[in-house]
Amino acid sequence: MDLETLVSLAQSNGASDLHLEAGLPAALRIRGALRTTGEPLEAKLLLDIARATIGETHWPAFLEQRSADLSKTIAGVRCRLNILQTSRGVGFAIRLLATFQATVEKLNLHPDLKKLTVPANGLVLVSGPTGSGKSSTLAALIQEINLTDTRHILTVESPIEYTFRPRRAYQRAADEKSCRRWGECGRRAGSWAVE
Repeated sequence: MDLETLVSLAQSNGASDLHLEAGLPAALRIRGALRTTGEPLEAKLLLDIARATIGETHWPAFLEQRSADLSKTIAGVRCRLNILQTSRGVGFAIRLLATFQATVEKLNLHPDLKKLTVPANGLVLVSGPTGSGKSSTLAALIQEINLTDTRHILTVESPIEYTFRPRRAYQRAADEKSCRRWGECGRRAGSWAVE
């Protein structure tokens, strides 16, 4: 069993999330309900998957912080991963991200939300509980700017979830690894605090 197989299984079952923890079977979140599948996962297997996913360079930081957040494409599916230490060993919380380009129309959002994209500068914050559509809503607003205006868009995310193909706008996504010369808070700063 490997991570690609588990993510493919989650996608084929229409799951929004995949939860993995040593000694327990994989759990799929389908329409809000958790459903377990397969045999319990061995601690060594999950440790090996975590180490391969995080990479040798970042492994010492994971051991110190006991958690890592990242995004990557696994088995053709864009995923947001939280890898964490649990009482049973290493665990994973994996969100399978939408494969379509989110738009206000496709998400059936109120058209007045497009007004948030008109100002040339400012800050837009979207809040809500897990799974309420915060990331998708912001992706739809960014795509609206991308399709309608010639601007430079800077998003600060950790981890970067959605990627955009430039249409009219130039979009840069910054995470904690980004270069400080662009004014983004990088690893050398040690935090996301505004300087």
